[in-house]
Amino acid sequence: MAEPTSDNTTSNPKQSTMRDQADPLRNLVLRQSAAGVDGTQSRMIVIAGGKSGLGVTTLTVNLAVALARHGLRTVLIDADMQHADAALLCGCATSPNLGEVLASRRDIHEVLQRGPGGIQLVPGVAFENSSAACTPKAQQRFLRQLHSLSKHVDVVVVDAGSAPTELARQLWACSDEILLVTSPDVVAVMDSYSAVKTMFAPAATSSRLQLVVNQAEGPAEAADVFRRIDQSCQRFLGVSLELATDLPGDLQAKQAACHGVPVLLLAPQSPLSRSIDHLADSLLAHDEALPEQEIRRVA
Repeated sequence: MAEPTSDNTTSNPKQSTMRDQADPLRNLVLRQSAAGVDGTQSRMIVIAGGKSGLGVTTLTVNLAVALARHGLRTVLIDADMQHADAALLCGCATSPNLGEVLASRRDIHEVLQRGPGGIQLVPGVAFENSSAACTPKAQQRFLRQLHSLSKHVDVVVVDAGSAPTELARQLWACSDEILLVTSPDVVAVMDSYSAVKTMFAPAATSSRLQLVVNQAEGPAEAADVFRRIDQSCQRFLGVSLELATDLPGDLQAKQAACHGVPVLLLAPQSPLSRSIDHLADSLLAHDEALPEQEIRRVA
């Protein structure tokens, strides 16, 4: 068998209110940083796709909400430099954002804002030329700030998008968990293999690489998609994957996006919400390194 191949910020009427609400959080984090408060390092979950349109941002937003509902202090970082839609799906302001951090105009703590379901959000920004906007110096500064932020939260969930940028590679390398989103589509399967080949360096990371099969008709189809990608990765790259979960197609996800509300909050009993909540349970149950605390639901 041959080796697979693949071929302006917006205004929001809630913006000033959200900034006012976020001020206490930013001030607290800044005070803790200045005082040298040291905490247990958080876990970092990076979510990415082999190509756009696979539901990476939807999963990122709703998984962050699910983890927050378990009582974890959760920060969502939108590092997708092609689309940067997380703020819109959360119904949040799109500025200030990660672009200002990369340009050294603001500290990462200064762009934090309150998101839905108890999460904190660093909005992203799309760049026409991501290489020019995200220089090696800007990347290292951002990663250092991300590291400092993680001292004050339990879990950081990152939308790394689908573009093979150098920043995305750095995020893959320093993560604890990588959730690679694909679909049963043949092109998506090939692009997922290509993403692992291009982005994942086993010698440079101890990240746990897992596959999420979106829009699967059921566990059997998801298992078949996983088998094809995993076999190719093992044969040609010497990399093994795990199957995290399959996610069903759900019309309510589109409705939630139109309303700027995570589907897990708009329709918590929908098939997609249940699947994402189950994924959060699985991640918490598997990783004993996460902070031990009572698993509880946030009312």
